[in-house]
Amino acid sequence: MVTALDGLITVQQGLIICADNKKAALIQRSVEDLNRITIEEKKLVKQLEQVEQERMAVMESALQDQPAASFQSFLEGVPGEQERHKLEFQLKTLQELTAELQAKNRVNDRLLKDSMGFVQHMIDQITQSQQQQFNYQSPMGQKKSQTGNRGFFDTKA
Repeated sequence: MVTALDGLITVQQGLIICADNKKAALIQRSVEDLNRITIEEKKLVKQLEQVEQERMAVMESALQDQPAASFQSFLEGVPGEQERHKLEFQLKTLQELTAELQAKNRVNDRLLKDSMGFVQHMIDQITQSQQQQFNYQSPMGQKKSQTGNRGFFDTKA
């Protein structure tokens, strides 16, 4: 169980580093770095799933008679005081890392939404339905053209 929790802690720390790198990439608007970080995150998530399955297997083998028991009941069954304290410390560390990762992901989510809003605003500015007239023309003498109300891009395409 100690090994499985150590593995979970290591992967969580890796995900936190990825979250920090992702924040920097979002601020710099570096798409290449963001793609690279996303690929690395996917690998870490797969690794996290494997380590979690190992932890669950250890829990199931230790609690064969109580398959729905919690981690706290598992801790109560650990024979040594020192081992119990180590497991409790690892659990607390894992909870703190998870909370830190969630906070960083919320910040990154907000940065991503702001960035997407900026991009959408720029697209809206480029594809305005009416073009600005830069020269004075008499309103009586204006002719409406078929393409006069289109922006740079045909948004219906």
